[in-house]
Amino acid sequence: MAVAYENDSPPSEEVDLATILRTFHEDHISGNLVSTICIRRSKLLESAIKAISRVTFCWTHSSHIEFVGEHADDMGGPQREFFRLLMIEVQTSLGIFEGKTAQVFLSYDQTALDQQKYLKGGNLIAWSIAHGGPCIKALDPCLFQLMCGQEPTLEQFDWHVLPDPDVQSKVKRIEQCKTNEDLIALQRDLGDWISECGIPGIFSAKVEDMPKIYAYVVKHYIYLRTAKMIHQFTEGMNAYGKLWDLVKKNWIAFLPLFTNMQEPLSKAAFKAILTYNYSDRGTNNRQTEEDTIYSWEMVLNMIEDKMVEIRFEDLLVFITGADEVPVLGFRDNICVDFYDQAEGMRRLPYASTCMLCLYLPRGVTEENDLQQMLSQAIGDSLGFGKV
Repeated sequence: MAVAYENDSPPSEEVDLATILRTFHEDHISGNLVSTICIRRSKLLESAIKAISRVTFCWTHSSHIEFVGEHADDMGGPQREFFRLLMIEVQTSLGIFEGKTAQVFLSYDQTALDQQKYLKGGNLIAWSIAHGGPCIKALDPCLFQLMCGQEPTLEQFDWHVLPDPDVQSKVKRIEQCKTNEDLIALQRDLGDWISECGIPGIFSAKVEDMPKIYAYVVKHYIYLRTAKMIHQFTEGMNAYGKLWDLVKKNWIAFLPLFTNMQEPLSKAAFKAILTYNYSDRGTNNRQTEEDTIYSWEMVLNMIEDKMVEIRFEDLLVFITGADEVPVLGFRDNICVDFYDQAEGMRRLPYASTCMLCLYLPRGVTEENDLQQMLSQAIGDSLGFGKV
């Protein structure tokens, strides 16, 4: 979704998000101090909240993630997978957000407020960002700007994205108020409700005032109404290195982390992080490896052309545990290595998320065969004990 700037012009200042996060990481994260975090995959959100609630928890320590029942040394892979899954859980299961998957608002829930859920949500998001993990990438852009002290142009706000159908209907009536007859009917039917939104002037308003009244109602519903929830959420983020203050100061740079602005991963971007571990030229292994890589290139073309259900993000998750390239990048490029199939056996491609390595079988001359093997491998993979 396009971001609405006041006066229809974006701020001129541009800040490098990677530089901001790298500096934050250097200032706060202790690479030589490690905390082991035990996570039950089936209760991932609950496990994470218990972990950060311990009196001995220190968010500045590097996190060593251990998934119960899965054998893997955390050299980066389990942590990447954990934070990716955690951000999904925070958005969908914590109960502090509502709305469409990629365009959410903070919910108005006083029970959740009393239970400090908004605080915990802010804690968890800050924890992920501080350690190079993702954010929720789902806040409505106008809400994010308001939270950062900006004044977006709400006269063009799309009422369809509001989560409450009844509020949608009322806001639609305001937007479509174009004549004196419309205004008289609106004042009669919704005047009291609009007044309760903080606009008592509705009863003396004129038709030309309706775009501004529409903007006021939207601001009330998505921001002012949930001010306490927003405050608790931002306090949760600020508990970890004043991270929300940093976000607020550099809100333009942080837009891709908090809102759904990111484009799907392209073939070119995916290939840019690959290196190939070929055998020496002239050897039989090199020949069969090149056969496989030609098929691999054809599979990548299939993905780019949307001829198969696999996405480049699916490949990235399978290989790294992350569904996007981190802002600070991976520590190394992804290595593509090779193995021989044992006679009479069909071993699927596999990956080491810790080593950032994908292993492909030598000698695959048909791209459809490789595509089917990759699809099965990705579909069968769940957890670090099943590669």
